[in-house]
Amino acid sequence: MPIVAYLISKGQNVDITDHNGYTPLMLSAHKVIGREPTHFLLKFNPSVNAVDIIEKNTALHWAILAGNVNAVDVLLEAGSSLDIKNVKGQRPLDLALQTKNRIIIHILHEEEKIRIRRTSVFLRFLEKNEFLLLFVSSLLLIWTVGYVASLNSDSWLLKGILLMFMLVTLSFFARLFIGFNTMKYFPVTFLISSIFWISWTCFISFLPNFPDITSQLPFFFGTVGLIYYFYKTVRTDPGFITSTEEEIKKNIINLGESGSLNFRTFCTTCLIKKPLRSMHCHACNSCVARYDQHCIWIGRCIGVGNHAYFILFLFFLILLNIWAIHGTIIYWSERCTTTYQKDGAWMSFTQIVSCSPWVLYVFMLVLFHTSWAALWLILQIYQIAFLGLTSHERTTLWKQSKYSKHPISLRKTPYNLGFFQNIADFFQCRCFGILKPNVIDWTKQYTLMLNLAKDRHIHPV
Repeated sequence: MPIVAYLISKGQNVDITDHNGYTPLMLSAHKVIGREPTHFLLKFNPSVNAVDIIEKNTALHWAILAGNVNAVDVLLEAGSSLDIKNVKGQRPLDLALQTKNRIIIHILHEEEKIRIRRTSVFLRFLEKNEFLLLFVSSLLLIWTVGYVASLNSDSWLLKGILLMFMLVTLSFFARLFIGFNTMKYFPVTFLISSIFWISWTCFISFLPNFPDITSQLPFFFGTVGLIYYFYKTVRTDPGFITSTEEEIKKNIINLGESGSLNFRTFCTTCLIKKPLRSMHCHACNSCVARYDQHCIWIGRCIGVGNHAYFILFLFFLILLNIWAIHGTIIYWSERCTTTYQKDGAWMSFTQIVSCSPWVLYVFMLVLFHTSWAALWLILQIYQIAFLGLTSHERTTLWKQSKYSKHPISLRKTPYNLGFFQNIADFFQCRCFGILKPNVIDWTKQYTLMLNLAKDRHIHPV
């Protein structure tokens, strides 16, 4: 692939044909099983609907003949036509039915449905607002479970049947109107919906038990901070690395002629020279500077641009949940009568459940989100302050240490400059002139600055 990139950057036509009219894209889709190099060639905008001289097949036809499922997938993403017929009058779907490849047949059927949907104004409107539909579904899902649990009935069988019926209905609605690509954001909508119902319960049920404004402030402070830093984490550019077409070609030629055109220095998906600490995120389909992770709860990459906001988001999420836990305990102590000293813990638990099933349900949501957020925040602070590493770097070094013959220390890296300097560099804070943070543009940093690693025993990350 690096050789292909170099040749195209030097001016070679990506749609050049041999004596049979086969283009590189056709040969790749037919001869090489897998996503690459077909996906790589598509980065150079070849003609996906070109046909060969003999069979009149497109690259999609050839991928179907080879049973190349991954190539079929990327060619459809690139907009390959489903209506072009070969010399035998076969469309891609006809060819798939002939080869009896069930996976490819399913993919082509689904693609036809998607393209038909795009011709309908109503279905296009639904497709445009799929995330909103998913959010509403998540809101209803969380409310449904709590509502059924709170029904004034002693029959758990009835509650179970109602819950199953409502969940199946919501599931059918989601499968009918929400695409697979949007469903990956379900953890995001689940978190937002959870925060909504937790805040609603705190406001309606818990705040009246706190007449003092001082004891109410953590709730409002936590809610506002959580919303603000969630928004900043999602909307701020995490550090996506972009280049113009001319810069891409220039970098490829320079790397190729210097013998450095390899997977360590060159991203074959983004076609860019990779800066230090960067990583290609397959979910976002982009390289991210000082990559930490792709967070399922945010639905976005965490990188140099929004990492600090992410830390503060976790902090305020924990703050709000701690207040909610405190509010739940006060609510139970004032509203629910228990006989713990007489009947024991189990009877007290059943009394709390019967007193307010909704509050118990929300309390379980609070515990769940507090658990993962607290563990995540502790790990993040440890990595940032004591190691100077990102989650991706720490994981990579840990994997290397398992297979290395020599011990690898997580502390001895070029990026660990000590507790206070690590904090200053991460948050870019001067602390009234006490600290002096290093200002580094990680989107364009290709070599390690010697002054950062001077006189240190380091191991490359």
